[in-house]
Amino acid sequence: MKNRLIVAAIGIPALLAVIFFTPIWGWGIVVAVMASFCAWELLHTAGKHVTPLVYALTMLMAVLTVAYISMDGWWTAVGDRLYFACAYVFVAALFLIAVVTHGKETALPFATVAVCIVGGLLFPAMYSCIALLRNVSPALVLMPFVIAFIGDSFSMLGGMAFGHKKFAPHVSPNKTWAGFLAGPVGS
Repeated sequence: MKNRLIVAAIGIPALLAVIFFTPIWGWGIVVAVMASFCAWELLHTAGKHVTPLVYALTMLMAVLTVAYISMDGWWTAVGDRLYFACAYVFVAALFLIAVVTHGKETALPFATVAVCIVGGLLFPAMYSCIALLRNVSPALVLMPFVIAFIGDSFSMLGGMAFGHKKFAPHVSPNKTWAGFLAGPVGS
């Protein structure tokens, strides 16, 4: 509980400052960095035998995806075909690495290729929606965060107040059925 309050005391003012006082292109950079960190985290947790090259390709594709979707004016000058060529080369390179390393001890599994595609293309596309919301109004960016914070708080408080039966003790030892149900209700 204390850690959550510390994060909230520092994180909320920092988030508000970035949302309201960063220029639109700066906000796109912030979202691109967030997407690349999320791609790295996804590969770190769900990927197997991920090499530094695969990390770099996925994080670079995440940044390009956010740039393509959220900073449309920049891509207009460069052309849509360049982005789609980059996406094609990204996916083809992943499959090439998987095929070349197949049968070796450090082979890149095809399941990890799918994780890389999600981390490099799908997640950044979703993060780009946050950047597009900022282009409309900085206040709209707060809505997903506020809904998530309220849902998380309701989940924690509902679990503390009414939770007795564990939901998934191996995944989250303190998660209860009451907290699981209170989160969506709060959101």
